[in-house]
Amino acid sequence: MGTYERWTRLLEVLGDRGRIEVGAAAELLGVPMATVRRDMEELARQQLLTRTRGGAVLSGVAYDLPLRYKAVRQADEKNRLAKAAAALVPPGARVGLNGGTTS
Repeated sequence: MGTYERWTRLLEVLGDRGRIEVGAAAELLGVPMATVRRDMEELARQQLLTRTRGGAVLSGVAYDLPLRYKAVRQADEKNRLAKAAAALVPPGARVGLNGGTTS
């Protein structure tokens, strides 16, 4: 699991639970607690979460995740969807797409 994928997963869990402890996050992500602490510090620096004693909580302000986090979110599903959609497009056809991370 890469850094951005790990950060995304951590932020998803915080979105679901509202808070998480370092030990629980380390077990969930399969990484050492020191890695989770560094991740939490960096995400706090980016104002995406608030550090607490022994863990983290959601920040008081709702932020939209930066594109680099969204892009790796459910990447396998996005790739499968892209391949299925591409198979529906006949040769020479033109397709318009929006700017979302799934497209």
